[in-house]
Amino acid sequence: MTAPIPASDAAPDWLGWLPPRLVAVDVETTGLAATDRVVSFGAVALTTASLATAEPEITCHHLIFDPGRTSHPMAEAVHGYDDWLLRHQDPAGIHAGALADLLARADLIVAHNAAFDLGILNREFAAAGLPPVASKVYCTMEAYRRRGEKGRAALDAVCRRIGLSRAGARHGALEDAWLALRAYLWLQACPVAVARPHLAAPGNLRPAPPRPEGPLPPRA
Repeated sequence: MTAPIPASDAAPDWLGWLPPRLVAVDVETTGLAATDRVVSFGAVALTTASLATAEPEITCHHLIFDPGRTSHPMAEAVHGYDDWLLRHQDPAGIHAGALADLLARADLIVAHNAAFDLGILNREFAAAGLPPVASKVYCTMEAYRRRGEKGRAALDAVCRRIGLSRAGARHGALEDAWLALRAYLWLQACPVAVARPHLAAPGNLRPAPPRPEGPLPPRA
């Protein structure tokens, strides 16, 4: 449950330094190279004024894409989507405009290892003929390091530090976006805990037909 803020005529002090609307994002990808592509996108948009109520106002976005290439085995082990399923999804370019609009409406974009997430999103936007993200970006990984915290600054490590954990072993883009949001609010000394959203499957997920026997044909 979300902890309500005691009733008061004035907004809490910490609310004054938060942007009006922030969007926490995460992407799962086919790998870490410059040629790798987005597999899934998750975002949690928060109207920060609602943190002063018992019901923070969040909106979740979760999409899956055909990246047009196979995932590196280690990347597939992380996100859990096999190539047969991904071959039956929309390419990212179909949804690029909607994603760009979502990020353009944010006063602040939050991500853990933002250089990676925004870098690969900007590559997808460029492939779709769209400009790069122009909104201000806040990296929770870099902010955590600037605090002088000991140990690793990976998202799992930060979550352990603040008493959070994943619902399962896989990395899901929506859950990781929520974890980045929680890390941001902790770094801003916000006392409100935004509850874990329902971790639904990607909204555009298409079921794949039965997988054929034997190796899949190579991608074009």
